[in-house]
Amino acid sequence: MIIGYTLPAKADVIYQAFNMPFQEVRNQLSELKADGFTYIQVSPPEQSNPSDQWWGRYQPIDFTVLESPLGNENDLRDLIAATHETGMKVLVDVVLNHMADYPPYVDTLNYPHFSAQDFHPRASINYSNCNEVTEGWLGDPPSLPDLNTGSPYVREQLQNYLSHLLELGADGFRIDAIKHVSVNDMEQILRVVPEDKYIYGEVVGADCNENSTYTAIHNVDLTDYGLLQNLKGAFGLGGDLRSLTNNPGSLPGYNAVTFSKTHDTVPGGDLEGGFGFDPRDQMLANAFLLARQDGLPLIYRDDASDPIVQAGANFHEQLVNEPQYFRNGDEITNGANSPNLLFVERGDQGIAIINKAGEPFAPSSLRMPGLGEGCYQELISNSTMCVNSDRSVQNGLNVPGRSVAFFVKQ
Repeated sequence: MIIGYTLPAKADVIYQAFNMPFQEVRNQLSELKADGFTYIQVSPPEQSNPSDQWWGRYQPIDFTVLESPLGNENDLRDLIAATHETGMKVLVDVVLNHMADYPPYVDTLNYPHFSAQDFHPRASINYSNCNEVTEGWLGDPPSLPDLNTGSPYVREQLQNYLSHLLELGADGFRIDAIKHVSVNDMEQILRVVPEDKYIYGEVVGADCNENSTYTAIHNVDLTDYGLLQNLKGAFGLGGDLRSLTNNPGSLPGYNAVTFSKTHDTVPGGDLEGGFGFDPRDQMLANAFLLARQDGLPLIYRDDASDPIVQAGANFHEQLVNEPQYFRNGDEITNGANSPNLLFVERGDQGIAIINKAGEPFAPSSLRMPGLGEGCYQELISNSTMCVNSDRSVQNGLNVPGRSVAFFVKQ
């Protein structure tokens, strides 16, 4: 079926520079630009738990000081300026819900600029209780002090932090654990962010209707964990790629940040057991995300150099305004209506063919009923496929096993 937008499509692709020092990211900017990325997302820059482990960056100590193992304020400012010179933009990952589990602060609740009165009482979270979701402490047992964002003073401190990042040139934010801050409080906090800045929030699960309530404020998009669960099933052993033509539980495309991997789902991540899957299947899932019009794809740093991702980002950018259509494989060639094949047309200008099977997809005859007459370049192999006026293909097709082909009209 054809799926179009009621809002403008996003040509952007986000590179998640997870836990990367700012200088290291800066050294890769020209390569990332060439690979088709438009946003660089950096990890939280505030003074945080000094641990050299990644989770330390998600445990703030002082929002007024930008210094961590990733770099200092000057490093971040220089990275943002250099990114803007390439034409790309910078998203800053921010933690607005809680402070660090780090003594002596966690014992006394006397953090720089915060004291005990600025926190909710220590309590665990029952995720079916919406008040507990926004007022309880994260951790099991509860260990991350939960800021009382209902306090005007607390909101002001968080607004000052966002304003400081905007002054440095930040183009938007990823809001960690957004569902743990009430909708009303988050709406107040985000009033300092101009409408032209991009914001998305992390929501894992939506027991309290988060997917509809948070997207209603400040044009906030959300992480699409519903789609990730569908990807895991479809690309996993015995899965059916055709199920991805309809994704129950996923977000509308114009509100979704889509991904096959994040720092939480990699080996050792907090959500690996629920969302991690075979590395090659996961790369093919990236191809699906980049083939669609729906969603704003986020690519984890370790995947960025893969040829599938590089070609897919190019495909995504070139065909952003073309509607998507999932073609029945039997319309391509007999026997192609298979759980291991998926055909994603983009208007009459291109097609992505995903092959999950171990053997090549190389039919002796085929046709492309949705494509216009002309020749199409494949963005990984640079091969050419030419479509005749009757939509037959004159020079064949070969999509290797466990791979993908992205064709764009020349």
